[in-house]
Amino acid sequence: MGSPKDLNQPEIYVNALVEAARLNDVEALTRWLADDEQAETGPFYKWFRYFAERLMAMAPHPETGFSARPARPVSPPKIGRNDACPCGSGKKFKQCHLESEDSVIWKIGSPSPMMRAMAVTRIIGEANLDLLDTVPVEKCSPLALAEMAAAYQKEGETDTALTLLKRMLDGDREDPFLLIDYWIARYAEWLVEAGLADEGERFLLEEYKSQRKIEGWQVAQKLAAFHIDQGHLDGAGEWVELALAGKPDNPFNHYLRGLLRHGSDDFEGAVSSYERAMELSSGFREQEQAYMLELVEEALKRAKAGEPLMEEESEGDGEPGNAKDDEGEA
Repeated sequence: MGSPKDLNQPEIYVNALVEAARLNDVEALTRWLADDEQAETGPFYKWFRYFAERLMAMAPHPETGFSARPARPVSPPKIGRNDACPCGSGKKFKQCHLESEDSVIWKIGSPSPMMRAMAVTRIIGEANLDLLDTVPVEKCSPLALAEMAAAYQKEGETDTALTLLKRMLDGDREDPFLLIDYWIARYAEWLVEAGLADEGERFLLEEYKSQRKIEGWQVAQKLAAFHIDQGHLDGAGEWVELALAGKPDNPFNHYLRGLLRHGSDDFEGAVSSYERAMELSSGFREQEQAYMLELVEEALKRAKAGEPLMEEESEGDGEPGNAKDDEGEA
């Protein structure tokens, strides 16, 4: 027997939910929890099996749209006073955890919404398209729809990705774990990849008018980046200024202004904007700051040298702070 899984650790609990969905087998999950291929012969088998049955009911399964399965309640095994304590100490229960039965380590509660969201994201990210093709999308949460869309897009299935993401965006947008502005940007980007740039612009303009669960400056930022991506610098200027007016301390907005100035050979203005973007990015978390610096540094170097903006530097389609596991804003 190895090291049994401690489900009081959130990371391990998330791993257990992922394994429950992946294995889809109570006995296999029991062995995984016990870290023992011969778990059924061990003294704590009934406890690990109890954990496995509970986890199997609560895990995000593909056939349910990554929600919990309907299941009857599973009662924990009874512990006799003279039984071995399930904590693994080797003592009798009466000599160990009898007086603290409500707090012992083998108790298992329901996963928090954050844990469930993390498990859903991992399960979908590790799934192949053959499996995802079997998922009933009408049962999926908004988070599951978005993550499935990203999985299909990664495999070049843009039409399916767009269909799934539109279904999510047309919903109520109430999921607290969704960064709506991130997915709005991705939807417009994928429309361009599908050869539907005009539709992408119309979509963003409609989002700007409706501002449903998103602020106007955020959509203005997306519209500015969209026009710059298309090489339409003149069309981006108004949106850059609207984004800056709405969020003057957002570094990506200053980066966009730098691109516009750089594109019109205003090198001094471009340097000022790029440097301001770098200064403001210091408030980001480490990963996001690194991303922002990667975006800006080469453009800043060229602007200082009086060199024109390279084509790839005008394709700023990502936004720092929009990573799916981040709670900030671009």
